[in-house]
Amino acid sequence: MKNKGSHNTTKKGKIRVREKEIAILEGALKVFGEKGFEETTISAISKAANISDATLYEYFSSKEEVLFSIPKLYTQRELDRLMSMAHYIHGAKARMRMIIQAYLEFYENNRLYSSVAMLTLKGNRKFLNSEAYQVIRESARTIVQVFKEGVEEGVFRDDIDPYLVRNMVLGFIEHLTIQWLLTGRPKSIATQQETVFEMVMRAIEKKSPNDIIELNLKIQGHDTFSR
Repeated sequence: MKNKGSHNTTKKGKIRVREKEIAILEGALKVFGEKGFEETTISAISKAANISDATLYEYFSSKEEVLFSIPKLYTQRELDRLMSMAHYIHGAKARMRMIIQAYLEFYENNRLYSSVAMLTLKGNRKFLNSEAYQVIRESARTIVQVFKEGVEEGVFRDDIDPYLVRNMVLGFIEHLTIQWLLTGRPKSIATQQETVFEMVMRAIEKKSPNDIIELNLKIQGHDTFSR
């Protein structure tokens, strides 16, 4: 039977290992973000993390493993933050707005990470099969869950595939982020959250009978009737 002191020592050891891993990943992010994957070397990552190459290999087996572990760390952090906020937000529409805002603020506040995630990892087939990608998929499930909640509440349409809604929301956000990374426009993507939210609502919000009648009248060119 292990004594309490032994258990505490093991726990402290795991914490130290995790802290070292995080230090390596945060140092690697700066290097990958500035140089790109191909130009980045293990030595450059080690230098950024203030460790030797040998020490780095105690935690990661390759440069690719380091790269793939970065989104796992950052996405899990953001997912935890999102879950802590969700308890204070009521109603599917408000939760959907919160998710969109959280994504855009996260990408804007973590530009180096956004660059690595969108411009380096997005098209990497090996990454799509990695453990880290499963964390990203788990994070994206929040959109599906909130949409389903909205259907149950009667505020979202029930004739749309929830996973298509997820793809649409992420598509809006990622396209905006990539444009911002490559061209610097818009100046701030976080300020576009209401525009993205409204676009999403136009597609998924359940229309009332009066809205449908008014829309039909406008299509027929009789919008003055509804004024």
